[in-house]
Amino acid sequence: MIKRILQFCGKTSLQRVHHRLLVAGLGLCWLCSSVSCLAEPEPLGSTRVARWKDDRKAAFLLMFDDSWPSHWQVAVPELLKRGMTATFYINPGKGEYKKFSGEWETNLWRQGMVYGNHTMTHQGATNVADADREITECNRAILRMVPGNEPRLISWGMPGVKTWNLTPVETQQLLEKNHLISRPDFKNHGAVYHLKTTAEMLALADRAIATNGMEYLVIHGVERIKPNWSYQDFWALKQDVFLPLLDALKERRDAGQLWITDHISMHKYATEQATAKVRVLDASERSLRLELTSAAAAQLYDAPLTLITAVPAAWQQCGIVQGTNRTVRLAAKGQLLFDAVPNGGTITLQPAVSR
Repeated sequence: MIKRILQFCGKTSLQRVHHRLLVAGLGLCWLCSSVSCLAEPEPLGSTRVARWKDDRKAAFLLMFDDSWPSHWQVAVPELLKRGMTATFYINPGKGEYKKFSGEWETNLWRQGMVYGNHTMTHQGATNVADADREITECNRAILRMVPGNEPRLISWGMPGVKTWNLTPVETQQLLEKNHLISRPDFKNHGAVYHLKTTAEMLALADRAIATNGMEYLVIHGVERIKPNWSYQDFWALKQDVFLPLLDALKERRDAGQLWITDHISMHKYATEQATAKVRVLDASERSLRLELTSAAAAQLYDAPLTLITAVPAAWQQCGIVQGTNRTVRLAAKGQLLFDAVPNGGTITLQPAVSR
């Protein structure tokens, strides 16, 4: 039947059929080859260092200034409801702080909140000696309250004061003396002062997600509704703006888009990640050994980085050992996501034995 059709079509048509069949065959071969290449698994042990912790798309920071009572009365309870943390820039010599010092010294840091240096009194400095006292005493108060390594990095937020009679070089020297890291600029990121609506504030987070970057919001007071307070804290952010913002940030975090963290945790991660390198020491179906390094100074930059490593497809539960740290994580489709400390010694991955 096919032969009769071809005879009827003639020689020219027959040549066209042959040509089309040849083109189609070549296209099919190219498609099969491409699919085969796409399906080819990564070499065992090949590892990517995540841009942000837990391989989130972006980082977002919430910052609260000036030790206002509404921080512990309103902001912290709402953060805790949503499993969030924030950086609180405190002034241990300021009246509002001293009146409620027990909340700051006993509760907030134990609830997972992080303190930043906003100077001792928020009254400025007329000379280098004044500034040294303001900065150093605030730093000592934080180190005394919150256990941890010394020296350690602490976030610095320049207070909005009229008098600060220091050059940028003189200020930087005091920051370095106290291991302080300047937070991002207040400009265009102040709640109430710059941004007034939930949508405007949330646009910062969405911009970070779109660019795989970092964004932040600086908040002063938060509206207090109950009991009936006689006054509101400075630049009080309305609760009908603040609470929907937290809910929307939580949605993005729960969808795997945002890492909501404090300034120093973000700074450490980004600094270490920028120069991080992974070397595969050994790779087999039974065990993988890796080495993670970073050029950041290990004494101050000790945050774990998130790694994504190609493991044998048969591995499900994986044991991870680095020094004295031992954890078990689930692998999915030949990929294992886990945390490791740069310059912390050899990382060994093996299939975990079920018990």
